[in-house]
Amino acid sequence: MLAELDQVAGRRARWGFALGAARVALMPPRSRRLAAVLLAACAAAAAALIHVLLPEAGLVAAVALPGLPAACAWAALATSEPPRRPSVAGRAAQVIAAAAIIACPVLALREIALYPGQAGGGAVPYAGPVMTVMFAAELAVYLLLVLRRRGLLGAGRHSGLLGLAAALAVGWVLVLNQPPGGQSDNPVITPAVTGVAIGALLAAGALAALARLLRRGGIERSLRGGAAEVMWGVLLSGPAVFIAVLLTTSRSAIAAAAANPAFVNEAYQRGATSVLAWIAHDDLGGALILFTVASIGIAAVFAVVHLPFLPPGEPREPIPAVVRPGRDDAS
Repeated sequence: MLAELDQVAGRRARWGFALGAARVALMPPRSRRLAAVLLAACAAAAAALIHVLLPEAGLVAAVALPGLPAACAWAALATSEPPRRPSVAGRAAQVIAAAAIIACPVLALREIALYPGQAGGGAVPYAGPVMTVMFAAELAVYLLLVLRRRGLLGAGRHSGLLGLAAALAVGWVLVLNQPPGGQSDNPVITPAVTGVAIGALLAAGALAALARLLRRGGIERSLRGGAAEVMWGVLLSGPAVFIAVLLTTSRSAIAAAAANPAFVNEAYQRGATSVLAWIAHDDLGGALILFTVASIGIAAVFAVVHLPFLPPGEPREPIPAVVRPGRDDAS
């Protein structure tokens, strides 16, 4: 660069060349370094905001909630492009899915902001920080899978649309069937919700497979496309359930639970300074446990469904047999 700088005439042109060379050195073309810098800056800003505006959330939440998803997002962006680039519709489904995943920690922090105060300690020490780190790690894995679109998730250019619709249907049915009261007093996942969720996922897969079959995509590709939509729906059902549970937790139900003398005594025995905060944090803990259970189930479904469709790439060419001269050799 110094050698080329000698060939540039004029102070303004030399400064422009020097700044351009510095920019290329810091942010090479077609590199992910800019994305890494932006994600690190956003994670640091989010951590500072959480620590300053919500000290009740704790330092672990301030670091883990923005840090782990940002690290996995950078890992997804740092890898090579998927073999099949998504269409505009597939990219839109990808963006909506990422927004839903990001909404999960935002709603959790909103629950803490609505009910400030020390919620006291639980029966198990360090349970809160451990659950927070697990929640952040699960969100990071969700975001990594959505951004990378590997395996069945990237089986088609439009993959994700029907699966996203199925996940939205699961969340909407859960909202409609949520009884009044907190999660700690009433069951959240009823048989009706489970049946509708399974039906919506299977319907999304069947529609995708039928659409491919009508386009003469072949039976194998049609089944793969249907399985892709089922996997998208299964993947996004976890965030959809978590969002629906937090949105349907009414403030009146928390206030009614806080008026229960048994809850009041237990809250003060645990060292809580606010009964409302203790009830709200207890409901939030129940939602986090439900999210973890759903994530384990989703991981099991991924492991089972991916087996018949692996490897995801093109079939390998057969290894040519070694020709050995013998009695059958015509020569």
